[in-house]
Amino acid sequence: MITTRDIPVLAALGRYFLMNRRMIQQECYPTDVDGRLSRRRLSALVRDGYISKQRMLVVNPRDETPAPVYHLAKQGCQFLAEHFEDDRYLAKPTSIAQPMHLYHYLAVANTHILLDKAIAQSEVKLMTWCNEQEFLNPENPDPKQRIRLYAELKTAPKKIICAPDSGFLLEVDGHRGVFYLEQDRDRDNYSHNRVAALKSPGYTELHRQQRHRKQFPATTLNRFTVVMVAPNEKRRDALRRAFHKKTGADFWRFASLTELTPQTFLHERVWYRTDSAEPQPLVKTTAPSTISSELTLNREETDNALALSKP
Repeated sequence: MITTRDIPVLAALGRYFLMNRRMIQQECYPTDVDGRLSRRRLSALVRDGYISKQRMLVVNPRDETPAPVYHLAKQGCQFLAEHFEDDRYLAKPTSIAQPMHLYHYLAVANTHILLDKAIAQSEVKLMTWCNEQEFLNPENPDPKQRIRLYAELKTAPKKIICAPDSGFLLEVDGHRGVFYLEQDRDRDNYSHNRVAALKSPGYTELHRQQRHRKQFPATTLNRFTVVMVAPNEKRRDALRRAFHKKTGADFWRFASLTELTPQTFLHERVWYRTDSAEPQPLVKTTAPSTISSELTLNREETDNALALSKP
């Protein structure tokens, strides 16, 4: 049976896709110091079929403790759709396509939580967030017309795809810019040079085709920014050097997870370009008198306000 204490858990899983008990406890039961309430309610939700528990053990991004993870089940999606009167919940993912990537999905969820907390302290608006497992247009009644972030951009002479970990739309002073997230985990078999070689062609072609406008029709800009979150400063700088050699290097901004907090995420100088050792904020708030209409979309200060890339 659903209680009022369970609704925030279901809503959080609907927003962040995948969470472990520690994350749910922090976001939904902050006064549950010993975790007993969190464990009891999660067990009940699993038992009653509202959420699913992935029994594959993963490594927690923060405390390195193996822990199961949770995501919505079909019944949980149905409850949220009825409770919030929003049928988009019915299109939420209820399975994990690649269980070997659980650690990665948790890291993306942590970044999403960080961004939400940063937004709560800022004038910037988060208009849309979409994980790689979700549909960009879940409201479309025709399942065949629903699209995801994954895009196959060319098939010949060489196949080119773009597969962001997530995408989101920020609004500043009436202008809306697209951001794509790449969550780096510094895996042993993915050197910084290999990551750059794999990721750069897709985003370069995505920009050439202006495909971000199809994915996020509400954007007001012809450019987008790719934000790469690395686990530490050393990895961040190695990635910057690798991407600097690639076409489309100007699309990218790099930050270390060790420097990202709700206070620094948007407006502090923690984001690096490939061609400068001076960090910049991800978003610069600008007076409405400076950016006031569609006529200013191509002006440099508009793109700078959203840290967007220049061609």
